[in-house]
Amino acid sequence: MSYDPLKLLDLCKSLCQDKSKADLETLTRTIISRAYYSAFLHAREYLKEVKQIQFTGSGDDHIIVENGLMNKVNRQLGSTIRTLRENRTAADYNLTSPAVPNPWSKFGRRLLKFDQTNQKDSVRLAEYVTNNLPRP
Repeated sequence: MSYDPLKLLDLCKSLCQDKSKADLETLTRTIISRAYYSAFLHAREYLKEVKQIQFTGSGDDHIIVENGLMNKVNRQLGSTIRTLRENRTAADYNLTSPAVPNPWSKFGRRLLKFDQTNQKDSVRLAEYVTNNLPRP
């Protein structure tokens, strides 16, 4: 592997400490997205090298990673990567009131807030995935 995706997680941690006048929503959307990709890329490489899972090089790889973690490693890791992906999708594509699935609500969705709590939660979830998978 030539690029270490964990560097994205280091960037997210640094951005969480940013006390500049950067727009909070923009900063949070960026951290959510990059934290997901750090965990996703790390997990993909682990699954490819250690579990011999084949990838397509397409958007389908996101589901392949989720299923690979769920079925061949640990269900909780698969669930965590799904949460990260759902948050990333909302942060990247929904420009108004982004909502993500919420299995604990009768309404089935929760609003994704752009604040420092969600910044730290995204980093924490990505670290959970990356810390529970050895470097490939």
